[in-house]
Amino acid sequence: MFSYPEQLDIVKQLHLNEGDHKTLNCPFCGGHKKFTVSKLLDGTILWNCFKASCNAKGRYSGNRSIQAAKNYVSGNVHQERKTRYAYIPTITTNPKTYPAAIEYLQTVNSVTAMENGLVKIRYAPKEHRVLFYNQDQTGAVGRLIEGDGPKWMSYGDVSAGIHVGSGSTAVIVEDACSACSFARLDNITGVAILGTNLTNTIINALHTYTKVYMVLDNDASRRAVSEIKKIRGDVFLRFTTNDPKALTTDQLNKILRTNNNNNNRFQGEG
Repeated sequence: MFSYPEQLDIVKQLHLNEGDHKTLNCPFCGGHKKFTVSKLLDGTILWNCFKASCNAKGRYSGNRSIQAAKNYVSGNVHQERKTRYAYIPTITTNPKTYPAAIEYLQTVNSVTAMENGLVKIRYAPKEHRVLFYNQDQTGAVGRLIEGDGPKWMSYGDVSAGIHVGSGSTAVIVEDACSACSFARLDNITGVAILGTNLTNTIINALHTYTKVYMVLDNDASRRAVSEIKKIRGDVFLRFTTNDPKALTTDQLNKILRTNNNNNNRFQGEG
């Protein structure tokens, strides 16, 4: 993962002119043609990588050139300012029609959530990816099933993560499959943050739940405590050496029940 200053330093080296928009190989994760960068007419630089596992994303309000300043003052600024996203694949089908797709979903305990209507899951044959959609279907993350390419890709707007379920208790996990796995439990909504960082959009979405757990691997202890402080209210932190998407419901319940005391309860500052 690259920090914002590290990303900005590299982005500045691209030498963009006002109005430029480029699609490049990501300089941070190496994703082929997954990185976009734009320089608006007011001097602002926007960049984003569409790989779900890459944290390259940012905005920098730089200085305007003389011509850009003239355009800004005169009101001659028509450049699109919306964040650009990769389009969600339009041709999809039921994963059950593709043996490799449904077999993958079975191995990561995601079929139950799909069949119970807790999450929309489709298969995009052209991309060879299983798609996990967010609740309003404005975005999705796609898991590569066969062929070459990044394991995960994001489409549309997934800035609020992938929420799977309708329970009042949220369990924060890193990926969509783990969210589906936890959603099998009573009154639980699995919340995939698609990485290890809590964005402001995800934090705002968590305020709708009455109770919040964060489940991460044991190597993430220091980072987890730092992330928890961003959330307003109590958060219960749990660690596991096992991948949640590979566990039974009894094993998942055991993780949530373990160390349910104040030593693993944090008061967020958000």
